[in-house]
Amino acid sequence: MIKWKKRLILSGIAAMLCVAMLAGCGASGSKTTSSNAKQSGSAQTASTDTGSAEQAKEKQKKLEEQKKKEQEEANKIPKGDKYIALTFDDGPTGNEGGRTERLLDGLKERNAHATFFLCGYRVKDFNSMMKRYLAEGHEVGNHTMDHRLAHEVSDGDYEQVSSNNDLIQSYTGQKPTVFRPCGGEYNDSVQASMQKLGMPIILWDVDTLDWKYRDAASVKQHILDGAQDGAIVLEHDLYETTVEGVLAAIDELQQQGYAFVTVSELSKIKGVTLEAGKVYNGFTDEDLGLNTESETSSESAETSTSDSTANTQASNSTSSN
Repeated sequence: MIKWKKRLILSGIAAMLCVAMLAGCGASGSKTTSSNAKQSGSAQTASTDTGSAEQAKEKQKKLEEQKKKEQEEANKIPKGDKYIALTFDDGPTGNEGGRTERLLDGLKERNAHATFFLCGYRVKDFNSMMKRYLAEGHEVGNHTMDHRLAHEVSDGDYEQVSSNNDLIQSYTGQKPTVFRPCGGEYNDSVQASMQKLGMPIILWDVDTLDWKYRDAASVKQHILDGAQDGAIVLEHDLYETTVEGVLAAIDELQQQGYAFVTVSELSKIKGVTLEAGKVYNGFTDEDLGLNTESETSSESAETSTSDSTANTQASNSTSSN
C-alpha cells in the first residue's frame, strides 16, 4: 500500500514536471517565433528603405540628366542682344544644289537658326535636305500636306496637318510641334484641330512680300525695316532672290547685335509657353502687350501737353483781344 502511494506521488510529480517542461517549450517557441518575426520585419524594412533610396537616387539621376540636356540645348541657341525668328514657308525647294541647300549653307556659316514650315507634297519631291534641318539647329514646322487654305477644307486642316506630321517624322524622326496655316488663314475649326494635335498656330510680324517682288534688295529692306526684338519674319525658300536678300539682311543685323533663332527658341527666350490652338504673331513687346502701359502714359503726357498748349494759346488770344 505504501509502495502504491509512493508510485502515485512520483507519477504526479512526473506529470507536473512534464507540464512545466511543455509550457517552457511553448514559451521558448513563442519567443523564437517572435524573434524570427522581428528579424523578418527588420529585413523587410531594410529592403524597403534600400528600394526607396535606389528609387530616389534614380529619380535624382534622371533630373540631373534632363537638366544637363536642357543646358546643352540652351548653349546651342545663338546669343545676341536682340532676337528675331526667320521663317520660311512652302519648302523644301530642290535637292542637292537647290535653293534650300544654299539657304541652309548660308545660315550655317552665320550661326543662324530658322523655322521651316514644310508642305508635304514638296517633301515627297525634295527630301534630301530633311536630315539637315534638326541637325543644324533649325525647327521644322507644318504647312499642310497640299497647301490647302482653311476655307477649302471641312475638318479644320486636321487631316492635312496630321498626315504631313507623319510624313515629316518619317524623314526627320520627329513630328513638327508648330503649325502655320496657308496664307495665314485660320478659323475656329482650324484652332480646334490644332488644339487636338497639340500645335500652336504661328503667324508673323513682318511680311517680306518676297513672293510678290522677287527682288533681293526688297527682301533685305523689308527685313531691316521690320526688325525688332522678338519679331517673326515671313519668307519663302522658293526664290533665289529670297536666299540672297535674307543672308544679306542677317549680315547687317548681326552687326547690330541681333541673333537669329527658331520660333520655339524665341518663345522660350521671351518667357512664353506656346499653347496648342493659340495664335501667335510674334513675341515683340507690342505682341506681348508689354508696352501698353508706357504707350498710355505717353499718350496721357501728349494729351496733357496739348491741353496746356491749347490753354496757353487761348489765354494769349484773350489777352490780345
